[in-house]
Amino acid sequence: MLIPKYWAQYKQRFDSLETSNKFSKQATIKRYGWSDISQSAALSHAKARVEEAHKRWLAGEDILRRERREEYNASNGIPIREQIISEHSFPESGLPNNSAATTQLIVTRNSYGAHVANVDNIAIIDVDNDDLLRHNYPDDYNHHGFMAAFLVNQSNPSAKVKVWLFVIVFILIASVIAWLGLSWLWLLVLMIGATAYLWQQASQKDKARAQKYADDAASLLPYMTNLIKKRIASHPNESFRLYQTPAGFRIIATHDIVSPSNSVVEEWFEYFHADTNYVRLCQIQHCFRARLTAKPWRMNEVEDNNLAKDIPAKNFWFADDSNTDDTDSQHHKALAARQQWITDYDQYAKSYRACRYIESITGREVANISASTAQATIDEFIQWHDKACQVDKELPLA
Repeated sequence: MLIPKYWAQYKQRFDSLETSNKFSKQATIKRYGWSDISQSAALSHAKARVEEAHKRWLAGEDILRRERREEYNASNGIPIREQIISEHSFPESGLPNNSAATTQLIVTRNSYGAHVANVDNIAIIDVDNDDLLRHNYPDDYNHHGFMAAFLVNQSNPSAKVKVWLFVIVFILIASVIAWLGLSWLWLLVLMIGATAYLWQQASQKDKARAQKYADDAASLLPYMTNLIKKRIASHPNESFRLYQTPAGFRIIATHDIVSPSNSVVEEWFEYFHADTNYVRLCQIQHCFRARLTAKPWRMNEVEDNNLAKDIPAKNFWFADDSNTDDTDSQHHKALAARQQWITDYDQYAKSYRACRYIESITGREVANISASTAQATIDEFIQWHDKACQVDKELPLA
């Protein structure tokens, strides 16, 4: 897994040499550095990356000047940049770390504050409702059609935008009539009546589409269950554990350990219609991921203004470089705000579960490996995962 313990950032301003063919140019280059050894080693790595980018810039290459503040940017070869909360290994009986049956788990805090499990060899497949809807109902759901807005029973604004355009046109017409000294009261009456009618029609249409989304989304659970059963029927040596998340499904392979680079994992991702961004991240970062706690914006505390939607000072969990623009006072205030938000979030998150357990579907040949060390490792991880996600508690999904 590519999840370094230490991070640093470094930036430096450079001037290119002036020649007879070109004028002198300036560039400020910022890079992140990482290490599993120490903070100073991470800073040294950041400086080395700045120097390497500087050489490319002097050679005339069009480089990225400043790396964006993201958790990870696979296209630039940057590992997952999340704060490590804890580390675990399974089984806990004390197998050597190099044992083929040992599973390494790192729990991190992501950019919006949630706890995330990163595991090296227990396959977790993340599936979004929207991907399944696009697959099952291609004529109704696509990247340009209506989808996620109806998850929370919100109206699609596109229809009502037309109403407002209609209102503006009527106002313009009324203004012209008034300017010409003509009688325009009848036009205002017509405008009000037409607006009310169109708004009612748009609202009814939005409700119908929202209901369709809800009905279609409800059909996905039996669809996913049948999909797993069909897979098991043709692959009786496999078994899967199915969970439902607020906006999709989580599937955990429970018959054997496997690395993200294994060809069968790619086959599972395609068969179960896994989220494409999740697939790309797993393959590049060499791990599977599962969110363990609630997304803040799904919590009532955010709606009630008891908790901010976004975590303050997202990057302040690792030391800023010495040439930061922030003053010490601003830095300390940001750190204090971040820590208070984390304390509040962790407390509120106890009232929510990240997913709910649906069922386990097991192939008839899986019993042959039930006594293996790999199976014991998976069983321990499942117990840990279910407890961390609070799957057995009657709590709202978030």
